[in-house]
Amino acid sequence: MKITLQRQNEAYHFTAYNAEGVSLQLDASPEIGGQHQGFRPMESLLAGLGGCAAIDVITILKKQRQTIEDVRIEITATRREDPLPKIFETIQVTFFVTGTVEAARMDKALALVTEKYCSVYHILSQSAAIEFDYQLLEVAPSEEDFTQIEPPHQQFETLAIRTQAPRTPYNEHAVPMFLTSSFVFDDAESAAQAFAGEGTPYIYSRFSNPNATELVEKMCLLEGTEAGHATASGMAAMFASIAAFVQQGDHIVACRSVFGNTHRIITEILPGWGVDYTYVDIDQPETWEAAIRPNTKLFFAETPSNPALDFIDLAWLGKLTRKHGILLNIDNCFATPYLQQPAKYGADLVTHSATKWIDGQGRVLGGMVLGRAELVKEVFAFARRTGPAISPFNAWVLSKSLETLPVRMERHCANALYLAQRLDEHPEIESVKYPHLPSHPQYELAKRQMKLGGGLFTCVVKGGLERGKRFLNALNMLSLTANLGDTRTIATHPASTTHSKLSPEQRAAVGISDGLIRFSVGLEHATDIMADIEQALQVSK
Repeated sequence: MKITLQRQNEAYHFTAYNAEGVSLQLDASPEIGGQHQGFRPMESLLAGLGGCAAIDVITILKKQRQTIEDVRIEITATRREDPLPKIFETIQVTFFVTGTVEAARMDKALALVTEKYCSVYHILSQSAAIEFDYQLLEVAPSEEDFTQIEPPHQQFETLAIRTQAPRTPYNEHAVPMFLTSSFVFDDAESAAQAFAGEGTPYIYSRFSNPNATELVEKMCLLEGTEAGHATASGMAAMFASIAAFVQQGDHIVACRSVFGNTHRIITEILPGWGVDYTYVDIDQPETWEAAIRPNTKLFFAETPSNPALDFIDLAWLGKLTRKHGILLNIDNCFATPYLQQPAKYGADLVTHSATKWIDGQGRVLGGMVLGRAELVKEVFAFARRTGPAISPFNAWVLSKSLETLPVRMERHCANALYLAQRLDEHPEIESVKYPHLPSHPQYELAKRQMKLGGGLFTCVVKGGLERGKRFLNALNMLSLTANLGDTRTIATHPASTTHSKLSPEQRAAVGISDGLIRFSVGLEHATDIMADIEQALQVSK
């Protein structure tokens, strides 16, 4: 005697079929025994056993955060020759579960079914030998299952939107926030497996949370890297991406034009650990190879640089580091993965301040370290022990923000190019620097390496430092803040804010004059932004 049960939806509705193809509908409370639509009483009894066990197994697996796409059950039974009440000799129940289910979880679920749950099992097991078995099947890719399709089959925009955490039993459309500090275990064995790295990855939100996982997986797809880790801020990401790989006696090479606090880590904190450094000019490739020592462990560069917007040829630099067996760490914050993907050129690690363009609205802090799996494993271990954890809320916001990154960057770049072209011809402006302006000294490299010119440009207002101050104070609509990558256009004076920790000589060496103004161009209408800049130039004369 054979019965097959097929799950009909994501709830607990099954259809049972006997050998003749007659069907019987089962819901969350399958009836036991009796004859239904051509089912013989004994067939109905087996269907009830399968339905009852299936409901319990699915419930247990969902509680353990296993992903179930489909369930099919086959039941075969041999009749006893003895008269009633012993109807069956043996009953074999086999589950075919499609999804992402760990074998240990399935074993535990079936054990609970036989030990505690499934009243039908306990009735029938008094007179028959019942055995449970299972097969775990992988999900086959489909057009509707975006998370299963390999990246080459989807465009950047689709990946940014359709890469999502698995749905919970509530079948939400938008991914929920997992605002919890820790996660529960069903039993002591499950807890032991988790801490041994064999069960659920979710233990404590300092180092693992579904919202952070979704953000990381999405960024890995967009950057083209194997793995990643999310941190509390961009500086936490930058520090972890260096500190996890250096020790006393090591040497690093970095571009001279780095963010102010990055500069202090390289020149103050790391030397205290016995890690030496050499600064080189980002736009002078010959200085990089000349700086290599036998103990050089890592290269670090921002490209385009902050705020000078200078470039290094990533393809050339990737070949150089591979030749010498040196790790290459690229800060891709200014470009974002939409415009530039350093891993394609050989970068081993890619860092981001997700606070900037990734968030795009100046709301939350966050950082990313992406790269080769074996390297990210070291970053994860460092961060797990030192604690720069991203909050689930911030990770949720950043992941949602990535859904609009392509359309935002298109507008940021178009506005920035418009403003740079207008100001490049303005009589009150001494100079303008924008990667995709032909006047940029590395224009050809910038065009080859970046899809668009980015949302940042700099200019020097005629009249020096005092004129620059008057210009900033005369702005009406533009924001004065140290951040960048916002929907709102921001004007910043690097010499007195972001790079004030550098000496005047150090600022001059990286192209930061006292009168330099950096614009992070927002999403307002370009003519309105230009009108505010124009009136401020006139008022500040």
